[in-house]
Formats: sequence, structure tokens, C-alpha cells
Amino acid sequence: MKYTSKQYAQSLHEALSESSPKDQDKVLDNFVKILVQNGDIPKYSEIEKELSELILQTQGKKVGYVSTAREMNLSTGVVEELNESVKSDLEIRQNVESGLVGGLVLKVGDKLIDASIKEQLNKLSKSLQE
Repeated sequence: MKYTSKQYAQSLHEALSESSPKDQDKVLDNFVKILVQNGDIPKYSEIEKELSELILQTQGKKVGYVSTAREMNLSTGVVEELNESVKSDLEIRQNVESGLVGGLVLKVGDKLIDASIKEQLNKLSKSLQE
């Protein structure tokens, strides 16, 4: 049976939560052995991402992936507005997407907020055609 990255992350999260700090290295070693045994080492980075999101969820936070046209620092006001739009505290992960002209795209879980210039122009074009 093949396991998804999310299933691996959930299992590892439970095992780490239930073990004492001194036993966590042993849990991680056993986890890596299972990945090797199942041929799932290539899933490591995706498992790490899923685990990170699970840990944040236990802290009452969500991960927000923000794509922008170029490197930029998001101001406190922008982050607060993003938090308000998804009704949660966000841990922002930012990346540059060359296909964007300007603005930003936010993805939180299965929710997508497209505030890019391209999307705004598409909406304007549609409204003018009506």
C-alpha cells in the first residue's frame, strides 16, 4: 500500500507528539527507515511541508503561500489584511512567480485569493463585455 505525504506527516506528527523529547531522535530514525523501506524517500520534502503545516495548525495558525512578481517585504498592514481575509493567523511563505505582472496571489489550503494585476484586468475586461 502506498501512503501519501499527508498520511506520513500525520503519522510522524502523532508519533512525535506521543514520545518524550529524549525519544524523538529514535522516532525520526525509525521514520526514515520506513521511508527507505517503502521507497518513499523522494517524498521527504513534501512530507516536511505537510508536517510543518500540521504543527502550525496545532498552534492555531495556517500556512499562507504568497506569490508575487518580484521579491518584496510584505508590510504589517498587508499581513494583517491577509489574516483577516482568511480569518486566521498566517505563517507566510513567499515565492516569486515570473508569470505575474504585479499584485499577489494567496493560497491557504484549498482557498485561493487572486489579487494579481492580470486577474484584475480579466475582471475588468469581462465587466466591459457585459
